[in-house]
Amino acid sequence: MVERARTAPSGEPYRVAPAGLLRLASPEKEALFATVFTGQPDREGGCFARFGWRLTGGHLAVTLAAIDTPQPGDIEGGGTGIKITANALRRAALAAEGHPLAVGFIHAHPAGVAPKPSALDDEMDRYMAGYFADLVPGRPFVSLIVSKIGGDTAVHGRIFHDGAWHEVGRVAAERDPTVIAWPQGEPPPEPPIPPERVARLTSAFGREAYQRLQRSTVALIGAGGTGSAAIPILARAGVGRLIIIDSDHASESNLERLHGSTPADVANRVPKVTIAKRSVAEYAPGTVVEAINGRLPQPEVLDAVLQADVLMGCTDAHSSRMAVADIATRYLIPAVDCGGLIEGRDGIVTGQLVQIVRFLAADPCPRCRGMISATRVMQEMLPVVERLAPADQAALAAARGERPDPILTAVPQIDTVGYITTTAGTLAAGFVIGWLTGRFSPTFERLQLDLVSDCLGAVDRPQRPRPGCSCTTTRGYADQAADAAPFQPPAHWPAPVRL
Repeated sequence: MVERARTAPSGEPYRVAPAGLLRLASPEKEALFATVFTGQPDREGGCFARFGWRLTGGHLAVTLAAIDTPQPGDIEGGGTGIKITANALRRAALAAEGHPLAVGFIHAHPAGVAPKPSALDDEMDRYMAGYFADLVPGRPFVSLIVSKIGGDTAVHGRIFHDGAWHEVGRVAAERDPTVIAWPQGEPPPEPPIPPERVARLTSAFGREAYQRLQRSTVALIGAGGTGSAAIPILARAGVGRLIIIDSDHASESNLERLHGSTPADVANRVPKVTIAKRSVAEYAPGTVVEAINGRLPQPEVLDAVLQADVLMGCTDAHSSRMAVADIATRYLIPAVDCGGLIEGRDGIVTGQLVQIVRFLAADPCPRCRGMISATRVMQEMLPVVERLAPADQAALAAARGERPDPILTAVPQIDTVGYITTTAGTLAAGFVIGWLTGRFSPTFERLQLDLVSDCLGAVDRPQRPRPGCSCTTTRGYADQAADAAPFQPPAHWPAPVRL
């Protein structure tokens, strides 16, 4: 096979530029496809759209925030191409002057026709990229072509930004692995044949499920009790890449629940991400692990996490949970948050709780769900020495016979044990595998299990967003809604370190 040079719409080779990454959440994706796929397989449809974006060292990520539904006669699509009326272009330009987002145009090729740009498509992209660069300088212009090929939706994309064209090398659609990037309008390479070690998985879910896992990336925030239980489930199933984030090291109390840890790790204060990376290399050497000693939402950590198809929240920190949900909303990365807790009184265990929470782009945030304590978040932002001081004050107040509860107390220790964190982590990892393979999707929004209750005390808690919350207005806005971030990383946090 002769390899052709990669060319931009101008006919010149693509400049060296970060690869493009396109993200789609379910509400906007469904509206988009309903608009551009006209129901007539031999005709083309199209529309203008709005995108958030973030430029990192590794890629230019764009997130579909909204589509501009065309008016009758705006877009004229035939079997040989598509035409945009002057009125449609003018309305898109006027809208762009009133919002901070990037402008894009998406159109569909007839069913079964590869999403390869024609000479007319190149001419149209070249014109609109220059037009919007002059009108709203500094913003990208996004061009997408979509086509139904078999059971998949093939996507060709290119993004004009800062004088260069970025080719979309990857598409991440929320819970929909059938939406696939076709760079240069060509199908992706044939996926690998599954090895024997995943024979049970392929028997249950099919060969295609493993192949989807192979090209997937999962980011885990937290490599402690729940995270260290989820990591081997994902790696052994065949997930191609893991991004593991944690800022803590192994301690004596971790040994009961930190999978892969040893007493030597405690003595040497080995970072939890180091333990995770070492363990994966032993039992799943084919899985690529990017391990970072750091925290969300530090910019370097955020850049790494934005490469993921799914995000897992595996800490008991309220600030981390808020950051995970914010990423799900603004950057359109579907997320699962998991944790466990023991309840009791008078020396008797009354509850052994596992909670798994779904954070999709359109789901309510933790504040809307009543999962966040503002005081707890403030405590987590303090340096350790300052965080402990109020606890000492509370103890002194109690010794004096005074009520300590009006006094700001230290971050409480969550009571849990290894089998509960393992249960939470492995269950959550299973639901992630369902999303990545497209074989099943959790029907719950916020699942709570009590391991010592009849029928596990399973409860789903559907909840609605609070009116006026930013999570209802910033979906897909990426960096263009940075002021809606729940908090900024404190200056005293150590800089992230990549292993």
